[in-house]
Amino acid sequence: MNTGVIDLSEDFDALYSEELKKNNIHVVPLTIENYEQKAIGLDAIIVRENSLKDTAKTCNILIKLRERTNALVWVFPTSSQKLVRTIYLELGAVGIIPEDCEANELQLIISNNLEKKKKGNDKVFGNENTLSSSECEGYEYSKKLQLVPRNHSVRIVGKGEIPLTRLEYKIMDILYKNMNNAVSYEELYEAIWGKEFNNQNYRVANLIFHLRGKIERSSVNPEYIRTVRSKGYMLDLAPPI
Repeated sequence: MNTGVIDLSEDFDALYSEELKKNNIHVVPLTIENYEQKAIGLDAIIVRENSLKDTAKTCNILIKLRERTNALVWVFPTSSQKLVRTIYLELGAVGIIPEDCEANELQLIISNNLEKKKKGNDKVFGNENTLSSSECEGYEYSKKLQLVPRNHSVRIVGKGEIPLTRLEYKIMDILYKNMNNAVSYEELYEAIWGKEFNNQNYRVANLIFHLRGKIERSSVNPEYIRTVRSKGYMLDLAPPI
């Protein structure tokens, strides 16, 4: 297993690298200049930062990694405010490594999650990122899109596994559980943000916009997430007539 480390203004302690290597996790040094190219094929990535200086850089890294790789990403700040931690999670980080995390603890966090990811992929989908054409034949229409809870992602026949942010996955999960039925703006908003609605359609619409950008071939003519006029949205997984 390969784990990339992006050092920003704080170095990744050699003790962490040594402990990971002892457990067959190879550490790959990355830089701000090359991480986009080298991230492909990595199992996990750690961003080592000082949150007071590097928040903007880290946000940009998370956005780009989400577009390029399915690797699990952790942020390791020297300190972090709650708001910053929340932003990182919404942008796709699977976790925030605590400041006092010791080497053996970090190794367990990384190895346990990678093992769960591997078992989840093997159990449900096998080792390939996409289904072969022969596997697609006769595939149930309702199964052409499936959620992958372990990875906070969605898997689509022909497109493979697509990583989602925490909020994107949450709204996808709601729509999936109510597939082929409209879910109102109010229901979606209150389920996701846990607050009174107050006609904040735009927040739901903005989240759907980003989600469509990831899973749809065309956001103008979406195949999966349909707009139900004056009501909300529906995940359309009904077989074509």
